[in-house]
Amino acid sequence: MSKKLQVIILIVLSLLITVTITACSTTSWKVKSQLNNPTQIEVHENYLYFLDTYSAIKIYDRGTIYDLTSWLPEGFKKENIIMEFAVVNPSEIAALTGSSLYMIDVRKKEIKKIFSDNDNYTSMDLDQKGNFYLVSAKQVLKITPEGEKTLFFAFENLPSDQQQEDAYFSGIFVGKNDHLFVELHQRIPFSSIVFELDGKGSIINTYDLRKIIAKSFSTTSSTTRILDYQDFSLYIVDTGGNLYKYRPGTGSLRKLFDIALDNFHYWRVIDLVKISDDFDEYILLVTDSDTGNFVRVWKLLKDGTPIGNFISTEVTRD
Repeated sequence: MSKKLQVIILIVLSLLITVTITACSTTSWKVKSQLNNPTQIEVHENYLYFLDTYSAIKIYDRGTIYDLTSWLPEGFKKENIIMEFAVVNPSEIAALTGSSLYMIDVRKKEIKKIFSDNDNYTSMDLDQKGNFYLVSAKQVLKITPEGEKTLFFAFENLPSDQQQEDAYFSGIFVGKNDHLFVELHQRIPFSSIVFELDGKGSIINTYDLRKIIAKSFSTTSSTTRILDYQDFSLYIVDTGGNLYKYRPGTGSLRKLFDIALDNFHYWRVIDLVKISDDFDEYILLVTDSDTGNFVRVWKLLKDGTPIGNFISTEVTRD
């Protein structure tokens, strides 16, 4: 065999190896999977993302569920529970694990801690500039993409009559023009108050969700909570299983969902995303009020008709 032919063969083999490695690296970042018990749903560029059993982030792609985080180190999985996540872009996902915030590059299969301290953070959201907002019981932090921390809003910034000892922040949602909606739970009276903050952290509006609902609908529910902010609206659920859409700018309130199982039990929405502006359709995560152990994925049409088991989960799978 001539040296020239040997060189050609070596070049061809090298190219084949390169192509093989490239193909593996571009296809193995997501693994075919299934939904078990999802607790959070997000939508990004028409794809649905789920937090499944507080341990895996999965994507729904043309009828198939893929696990984007199956490659995470076993040590990370054993030591951390993912409380919430946010889709930064198709490649990067931010994950909140209580005291720490991680950035996960699902295509490169890399995970990096961008923030950590001793407080316990239970909710997060992302603004249009890539800044993260984390909420703990008594404070709201702003975290830049580089991990720089700023105290954005504190319990002491509340009006004095709202600073009850056992009151606590429970949720945060980025709204129009990067306004923030911070949810405060009070025990006396048992209610949920929402404060709208401007970009500097100043309170510009206050909403008592229970009173807002009571003005338009007859309800015996004592508590409410926000599920999300989308389409210039707050999506609110109460303890009676009712789902409402409230637009702060206009004050309009509409009931979207209310389905009873019987006289005592009902379907309860735990999270949702809007998937169509033209048809006003939603994907819901729904559980029953009796046990709340298993979650179903439903689609809600514009006329209020639910399509059960839109995506199969552990409890609905044959």
